[in-house]
Amino acid sequence: MATNPDPDSKIAYYRLQENEITNNISSETAGQNDGTFRWSDLHLHLFHGLKFFTLLFTVIPVCIIFNSVKIIVQRKRRLCLDHVNRIFLRQSSWIIDEHICQYVLNPLFVCLHPFTLSNPTYIRYEVPIEDQESPENNIFQDHGLNAPKVLNTKFYSYAMPQEFDPSTDPILLFFHGGGYALKLTPTSLSFLNNMRNAFPKMAILVPDYTVTATDEQSKKYPLQILQSVAVFDYVTKTMGCKNVVTMGDSAGGNAVLNTILYLKKCHREVYPKKVIAISPWANATFFHEGEKEYMLQKQQWDCLCLKSHLMFGRMFVGSNLNVDFTSDPFVNIERNFETKAWQEILKKCSVMITYGSDELLSLQNEILAKKLTEASEGLGYFTSKNVLVEYQGFHTGPIINYSRNMNRWTKIPSIARILEFMQS
Repeated sequence: MATNPDPDSKIAYYRLQENEITNNISSETAGQNDGTFRWSDLHLHLFHGLKFFTLLFTVIPVCIIFNSVKIIVQRKRRLCLDHVNRIFLRQSSWIIDEHICQYVLNPLFVCLHPFTLSNPTYIRYEVPIEDQESPENNIFQDHGLNAPKVLNTKFYSYAMPQEFDPSTDPILLFFHGGGYALKLTPTSLSFLNNMRNAFPKMAILVPDYTVTATDEQSKKYPLQILQSVAVFDYVTKTMGCKNVVTMGDSAGGNAVLNTILYLKKCHREVYPKKVIAISPWANATFFHEGEKEYMLQKQQWDCLCLKSHLMFGRMFVGSNLNVDFTSDPFVNIERNFETKAWQEILKKCSVMITYGSDELLSLQNEILAKKLTEASEGLGYFTSKNVLVEYQGFHTGPIINYSRNMNRWTKIPSIARILEFMQS
């Protein structure tokens, strides 16, 4: 039997079922598709970097001025710094493409990780045979997906109290957003810093799933869902944590909802204690009739645009023509909502959904919340207390609404509700 592995090791991989090191790999292999700068792609980094920063410093300022004047002239709302911030983020999402994500943004974001995160813990995960054979688990039953049965992933330890007791103390698994295409952003790190201050006894881990900003089909869906389950299994089986809270924004919200859906379809017994989906990406590739027009109206007030939503959806599923992703319950959660399955899920863990009335994804989140409420009708597992619709709120508002003043931050309505749910 192997000795306890070093949790900060960059090359150690763990087999969850046996809790022991199985093999070592080179750092080059471990870092595949980790979003880092590569000298071999220097010309691509330079070309797309020049393209991005040229647009950032020429087109974006013009858009900010134009849209700000538009708000003042139309007088639907009073122009404030919050609206300017939304315009900047929305237009920034409009100018990016797959290559800018891969060669510019992800390397920039990864450069910040060493200053704020510990060394990553790598996991080698063998998907349980029971999961593969479950007739309800379409990830493996749909052979067109070519789902991997053995995969690698990693997570960062953002906070680990010295006297952390896995049997009682809470541990937060935070799945970051970015359409599954972008790495962990500075705004998420600021949010986590405040969460650490709010819950000093809580451990915080950040799963680092493989980003889809690549041409390789093997690094797209369903890999990210399986990686999310792998980290959850590591935390509950290897670390033995009993009080697990999963939280995610946007694509991270998709990840936390899909994790518990996966657990149900594979007849698992262990679930997170609480699940918080912030502006979840409930439908990645499906649109209700008239929803695109609805999104075009909403995007004038949101920090996300329809163009980037469509792009992230294409990048998530890739170019696989053998699968009908419209009917896939993991890709389009709301569209393929299974009432009985979610009834069982809601009995085993508390779920909270937050979104803003101004955001691009508000329609699909509103429908998803209604379906969850109906699934819990008469049972009381999911009620109006489990849904937060922030008035004139925007996409992932709780993550972006940052303040260094903890007293002020905890009084932000959306933050206050999330903290209250975590403490309940």
